Amino acid sequence: MVKIRLKSLDTCVEEPILWNNIFPYGTVPIFVGKKRKHVIDLLSALELRGESTTSELANFVIGNHYSKGELENMGSFFVKRRGHYYWNHIYGFEKKTSGKKKIGTYDGLLEKGYVRIIEIKKPNVGIYFPTLLGHLVSLGYDYNYAQTVAFIKNASRNSLYFAFLNDIMNKVSFDFVKELFLNPIKKMIKQNRIRFDDDYRLNFDIIASATALKIREIIQKSEFDIRSKEPKVVEQEEAEWKLLKQLDILIQNTWFDFQYAKLEGKWVELYYPTEEQRWFYSQHCDLSDRNLIYKVMREIHVNYFGTYEQKIPPKHIQKFPFPIKRNRKKKTKSMNPAFHNSMMAKKLRSEKILKAMTEQHD
Repeated sequence: MVKIRLKSLDTCVEEPILWNNIFPYGTVPIFVGKKRKHVIDLLSALELRGESTTSELANFVIGNHYSKGELENMGSFFVKRRGHYYWNHIYGFEKKTSGKKKIGTYDGLLEKGYVRIIEIKKPNVGIYFPTLLGHLVSLGYDYNYAQTVAFIKNASRNSLYFAFLNDIMNKVSFDFVKELFLNPIKKMIKQNRIRFDDDYRLNFDIIASATALKIREIIQKSEFDIRSKEPKVVEQEEAEWKLLKQLDILIQNTWFDFQYAKLEGKWVELYYPTEEQRWFYSQHCDLSDRNLIYKVMREIHVNYFGTYEQKIPPKHIQKFPFPIKRNRKKKTKSMNPAFHNSMMAKKLRSEKILKAMTEQHD
């Protein structure tokens, strides 16, 4: 909870963090200090709303905090003051040592690379959008379904990795993206494995391995359940079956992307079909983004085929190494009646011959 001043110094309101972030304290430098509530709300608002000015972000955040009736009682300067706070956090605070009240130094989101300016409307009024670093930090927010979808769609505009997630979300399902990509990353965040107090690119291998470990877990669990004689809950079995099928769809849809990974233009053409989308990506992307998506795709394919003890196929194939479980419910083919009768006749003849030979020997 943070005290927010209203019309005067005597009138304040306690305001909680609107979108909480699960990163342990200290792992994200901008989320440290007394002012961190505004930074957390600011970055999340940019992810959910998309490109915005500070005044638009202030209206968006306050509109989610308070009703219209509450805002009327707070005065007209309440929203303007919040926009001024956000501008300060984007450009940074200078340390103030003179006077009674001392103010510490706060690094700006622009300087540290969490946010970029995509357009200047007029002096001191810019339109801002998160960078790849900002998107990766935002993976730690506790979003609901609608917020997560909005976050992935907005982040996909200038990140190939999030464009890849958005593509899989449309082709497979949101639950699959959450199960295979988002939840494993959140688990790594809670374990303090993903940090941003150093070069953020050091997290690329960890993000890729989080998904890879989940793929291995899904396949190995299915093979263990096949060998296990314990009865299973029907709902659980159906959920696992669905997850395996979705995993195969993922491999079939990303095989071409992985094989032509070094041809960067192929990725851009695939995930950004229109000229406008490609222009926005080319102007506001991070070059390291290509490295991230390559690592993720490589780990997906290496661990998928490696768990089945097979090599990655050198050319596109239609058949992939399906688990034994998938063939368990396969119906046996019915035998042709004529063929069945001939086989029975041969069996009877062989039995008669064997019986005659036995009697002759006696």
